[in-house]
This record gives sequence, C-alpha cells and structure tokens, in this order.
Amino acid sequence: MKSQRSKAAITGILIVMTGVALWSGAVFAQDKYPSKPIQVIVNYPPGGPVDIPARILIGDLAKELGVSVTIEYKPGAGGMIGGAYVATSKPDGYTLLFTSISSIISAPFLEKETPAYDPLKDFTQIASTVVIPNVLTTHTSSPLTSLEAVIKAAKAKPGSLTCSTPGAGTTAHLVLDVLRMHGIDIIAVPTKGGAPAATSVLGKHTDLGIHLYSAAIPHVKSGAMRLLATTDNMAQEPKVPTFKEKGFPEASVLGSLMGLLGPRNLPKPIQDQLASATRKVVQIPAVKKAFEDAGYTVDYRGADELAKKYIDDYHAIEKVAKAAGLGKYGK
Repeated sequence: MKSQRSKAAITGILIVMTGVALWSGAVFAQDKYPSKPIQVIVNYPPGGPVDIPARILIGDLAKELGVSVTIEYKPGAGGMIGGAYVATSKPDGYTLLFTSISSIISAPFLEKETPAYDPLKDFTQIASTVVIPNVLTTHTSSPLTSLEAVIKAAKAKPGSLTCSTPGAGTTAHLVLDVLRMHGIDIIAVPTKGGAPAATSVLGKHTDLGIHLYSAAIPHVKSGAMRLLATTDNMAQEPKVPTFKEKGFPEASVLGSLMGLLGPRNLPKPIQDQLASATRKVVQIPAVKKAFEDAGYTVDYRGADELAKKYIDDYHAIEKVAKAAGLGKYGK
C-alpha cells in the first residue's frame, strides 16, 4: 500500500513539474522579442533625406532581427505628427521612430503653445546610424571662396549678404541664428526645401545657401557649387572645415544625426537588442557604401551614448532657440 501511495505521490509531483515547465516555456516564448513584425515610423515624406537611410537600414535590420520590418510614413508639422504617434505608442518594441535626432529635438522649440510631445521625456534613445550635415554653399563664380571671406563681407556691410535655407525653423535655418549669436548678420531667404535652397544658389538669386549636403552633391560634382563649411565631418568631403573649427561650436548640433527612437519606458533588454542589431547592420560594407553614396556618413552610437548626446544636444539647441527668440522664447 505504501509503495502504491509513493508511486502516486511521485507521479503527482512529476505532473506538477511538467506543468510548471510547460507554463514557463510558454511564458518564455511569449516574452521572446521580437516575435512579430516591427513597424518603423518615418516622420517625413517618402524619398526625403530621412527616408533614404531608413530604407537602406531596414532590409538588413529585418534579417538581423529575424522578423519583418516595415516603414510607415507619418509626415507633417515639422516631423511632430510622426513623433507624437510614436511617443504615445505602447513601449513594446514593435513601434519605432526613425528620424533626424536634431529635428525631433528642435521642432517643439518652434511652438508657442504646448507641443505635441516632450523631446526629453517621451522617447527612449536606441541607436544612431548616420549623420548628414548642413553645409554652407555658394556658386563657384562667387568671390566668397571661404567662410572667412563670408564673415569679412558680412561684418563690413551687415545685412548685405543673402542666404537661402530650406525653410524657417529648419536646422539649416538655425545655423544663421548661430552666426547672428556671434554678430554676423546675414539675411535669411527661406524656401520650400533643400533642393530649392540649392537652386537659389545655382541661379545666383542668393549669395549663399545652407542646406543638407545631399542637395549639394550633384552640383559639387558638376563644379557649379562650392562648399564653404559644414556642421559635421564628412567621409565624402574631409577637407571642408566644420563651423566648430572656425569658431562656431553651437552649429555642431545642427546637422541631421539619424537614428532609432522608441516610446518612453521601452524595456532595456529590447533597447539593447535593437541597438546591437543596428550596430551590426551599419558595419556591413555594402550598407556603409550605400549610405556614403547617398551623402551620409556612418555615425553609430549605442543606447547609452546616444542618450547622453541627446540631452547635450537638447540643451545646445535650446540655447540657440532662446537667442533666436523662437516659439515660447519669442516676444
């Protein structure tokens, strides 16, 4: 009788242990990330300077993560519509934002009322991928052959030089505000994007232009456009001086560092897994070449490093916004 009771007890224990193991396995499988497609929000229109590196990235990122990764476009309001969408999404790693870090930070500074998101509190920094600078350009026939020549001319006759930009409030436009912080008065001529800003320079409608490097590439190659200064070092044009090197350090945060953000409270293991996968992808030689051919320079930063830079850039951009009297800092 004892033997039968012992056998029954052992059988019961084994059944319980098997049940616990199966339950634990089910929980593990359920918690495994990623286990379904990931949606990447691009907060600017298709074909633009934010979309291009996103497209280059996601194919190999999907292979690295082992799930489908798709892009959905939510442009508008200087990127704030797509930013707000991700900021209010569930922090499970399945809705991410690929964006220009500087733009996601700077856009709320243009708002006089409460913005759609708080750039400091509403996002989790995952990883940066590439940077594309804003460049100061002029026509090759112009006597303004260097940044020093521009500064000299602007100081000799304040307000005499004109400079096209992609639009008021863009990071390119803020570069002119940085110059004004240093007593250099150049008249801004806002256009409707980087290409029109470059066209203005080519047509000699403005003395200068400030716009993303991608808008300058074909004209630099043709010999029609000259690069005078850049917000960031470029793999393609290593001899072009940075604004920081020429005494304007505030401009160093006004290039477009592209990267992945998630909603706030994204779990650290998911954050780190996505950062690691991104690092592997940007190191692939074919991916790196595709970025550089399109005008971008690989600038990878993992979650912790990007989080520190993000805060530093926020305060630096806020300083420029205050000096320029933008948004809530306006009179």
